[in-house]
Amino acid sequence: MSEIIIPLHGLTKGGQEFDYVLDDSFLDGFSHDVVESLECGAHLVAEQRGGWIEIRCRLRGKARVVCDRCLEDLFFPVDLDQTLTVRFDAEPEDVVNDDDNIIILREGTSEIDLAQTLYDLICVSLPMTKVHPEGECNPEAIARLSKEEELLKASVNTPFSGLKEMLKQKKN
Repeated sequence: MSEIIIPLHGLTKGGQEFDYVLDDSFLDGFSHDVVESLECGAHLVAEQRGGWIEIRCRLRGKARVVCDRCLEDLFFPVDLDQTLTVRFDAEPEDVVNDDDNIIILREGTSEIDLAQTLYDLICVSLPMTKVHPEGECNPEAIARLSKEEELLKASVNTPFSGLKEMLKQKKN
């Protein structure tokens, strides 16, 4: 699994910058359930702010996913800016934290791996329904789906289908 390591000690005033390429090798450490392929740059700026650290994340690129309708490749832009706050506590597991942008680490922790966090940010930035714009799906797949829909409609057995048969028999 790829690592996106940010040192937490010795950060310079004004912030220390880190640049990473997030590509298919980065995805190897994650399931490919959401993102099939990735071409993205990550620019991170970590800055000491008193007793906590601010990490500004800027992600730009594109992600290849599978269209939910036709199952063909579909590209979505990745364009997000997110600020994360790293706080420290003697007992981080006891701290109630409802904010996904706050990461609580044990006091004395010297570095943080943001790979999972960046992957999650990319996945959450994608739309829930991933489909091509109208008319751009694979026409063969759409035709096959239409046939399947017709077959399903014809074979649907509803509570009223028996009534239809009874009415036909009554008329005869």
